[in-house]
Amino acid sequence: MINEEVGELWETIKFEVGGLGSNYGEGADRKLLIGSGNKEASVLFIGDDPDLYQNEDLKVASGSSGEFLIKLCDIEGILPDEYYITTLAKKDCKFRDYMEDDQNELLEMLDMQIALINPEIVVALGPEAARALLKREVKIGEERGKFIQWIGGIKLLLTYDVNFVKKSRNDSGKKSKVAIEFWSDLKLLKEEMSKGYGEEEY
Repeated sequence: MINEEVGELWETIKFEVGGLGSNYGEGADRKLLIGSGNKEASVLFIGDDPDLYQNEDLKVASGSSGEFLIKLCDIEGILPDEYYITTLAKKDCKFRDYMEDDQNELLEMLDMQIALINPEIVVALGPEAARALLKREVKIGEERGKFIQWIGGIKLLLTYDVNFVKKSRNDSGKKSKVAIEFWSDLKLLKEEMSKGYGEEEY
């Protein structure tokens, strides 16, 4: 697919998402937040948190969940050009703030986004993102910490919502079980990335 066609498809996503929720009164003017980072990255983070990024260039607010995630990735050696971050809602709100028809449209746009990025690994940040991808209820505490072979050969890793981790870390300190497990999941992600992409598994 040539770059011009790819660019047009990204614009289609922006246009379609931009029209969703326009009849919700106070929510009509919500900021459009399609995603942030490298659109050709090998890793795609998907969450349900409008504070994961502020623009398409990984700009984050001080003290936000986005800053927390990027700092942890930096420490683990997961570089900004190696990942892209998006949300289910794609605006400064939560997925649940949309009506069902709009939620279904958003999931279609997410499928298009995944196809355009074509990542090797998708990381679902929290139960909402995991539920949207797996089409079933998910118990993050029981199902996190391992890779699932997903559609199109993509490896799917389930882990906690970043804001939940951040709050747990603030409340319980470095010994927070959730924070320790989230850190472990990022280490697992880095290990998988370090294996080298495109290698056939036996």
